[in-house]
Amino acid sequence: MKTFFCKLIVSLCLIVGVFACGKDNYDAPKSTLNGRVTYNSEPLGVRGSNQSVSLQLWQDGFPLRSAINVYVTQDGSFAAKLFDGQYKLVATSGNGPWLNSTDTVMVNVQGNTSIDYPVKPYYTMSNITYNVQGNMLKASFEVKTIDASRTIDFATLLVNDTKFVDLGQYTYKMEKTGISTGHVDLELDIKDILTKSAAVYARVGLKISGITEALYDSSPKKLK
Repeated sequence: MKTFFCKLIVSLCLIVGVFACGKDNYDAPKSTLNGRVTYNSEPLGVRGSNQSVSLQLWQDGFPLRSAINVYVTQDGSFAAKLFDGQYKLVATSGNGPWLNSTDTVMVNVQGNTSIDYPVKPYYTMSNITYNVQGNMLKASFEVKTIDASRTIDFATLLVNDTKFVDLGQYTYKMEKTGISTGHVDLELDIKDILTKSAAVYARVGLKISGITEALYDSSPKKLK
């Protein structure tokens, strides 16, 4: 009897081991979904640090249904490794410098797949320029109102010693209030960072009233 129980325990351990190995050896997803958050087919710049802005992917037909968070980088792009199949791409509520939307974009992932996720921002920036004159950095751009339900808290000009530049990641910044639709000029003394840092990047942004995340230039400017 003792021998029988010993054999039974060994057999159960082997079965558990086989199932555990099978679970651990599932193939990882091999397809890549690449995308952009856009308005009028143009990418929108966001805060790229700290995984601040995200979208969500959902896939029906599974018992443990939960969202796959997809984080948006500062140039408005995103990427995710996925299994082939049908997914729903949606905005994360209250996240990002655009109007809340319940719009769903259906995505059929088959191998490497590309998609744009369109949103409606409150404002846009265009004709962005950066110009260094001596120790002064001057930036200018045009602001256009897309939805006037929220005002602009301030425009900002930021610099950093890495290519990641936003209101959570900067060395120096300036802010200008009283901004509305039209031309905006910003100016910042960057003598210190120009002298001490091997690399210098600049970026402009708009902070919208009541919205945590600001809208930014999608391409930070390398000054040095």
